[in-house]
Amino acid sequence: MNKKVIRFLAVVIGVIVIITAANITMRNLVVSKVIIEVNYRSSDHIIDRKDIKHLILSRFGNIDKKKRKEIDVEEIEKYLGTQNMIESANVFLTLTGKLYIKIEQNIPLLRIYCRDGKEFYIDHNAEICNTVNGRAANVLIASGDINEKLELGQIIDSIKEPITHNVYKIAKNIVSRDILANQIDQIYYSKKNGFELLPKVGDYVISLGGTNDLDKKLNKLVYLYKEGFTKYGWDEYSYINLQFKNQAICTKK
Repeated sequence: MNKKVIRFLAVVIGVIVIITAANITMRNLVVSKVIIEVNYRSSDHIIDRKDIKHLILSRFGNIDKKKRKEIDVEEIEKYLGTQNMIESANVFLTLTGKLYIKIEQNIPLLRIYCRDGKEFYIDHNAEICNTVNGRAANVLIASGDINEKLELGQIIDSIKEPITHNVYKIAKNIVSRDILANQIDQIYYSKKNGFELLPKVGDYVISLGGTNDLDKKLNKLVYLYKEGFTKYGWDEYSYINLQFKNQAICTKK
């Protein structure tokens, strides 16, 4: 073996030794700082950094006192990703020993009040999410004869939870139309009258009945707000019936 080959092998072995030693040293370093960032994506704040810190503390202990080798970032990511109101989590360690935890919060679509006294958020993906004491999102409210059993984390099924699924469908349609999103405050369901909408301003009820032809019904309501109520106001009416084809019947007070 000539001298060049020997020198080359010596350099390679030296590099491997240095890298191995550096990795051992890095793995034994204590985490220098934990940085938690929450992206609310223009939604109201339902969770915050304290909530995330509490989740991690209860599951993994005080991670800012642990060595890097004791921290499984993939396990932390997976755990946080299964938690209520968290859309996704990205967890990684930097070379300087900082542990970053980046969270994307679920975007709540509506808040639903059930007959059994339970209340939940439903997000844009039709998932049932928990409410948080002391914090409330400015979203549509749904209430009435809603007796279906809802559990955290479940995705609403149109067969198993038809009423809640229809509430979700109505809410999605409302928020997709800016003028309705600004005008409608509540969705109310009753066995007798079906689905009704209650406005943020004004003392009148909007009747949808069932969810058949929902787009057409809400398009009529959009037209009323743009062309009818802007001219005549809504204070004169007590009931707006959208159930009839190609017409909206407005009952005066």
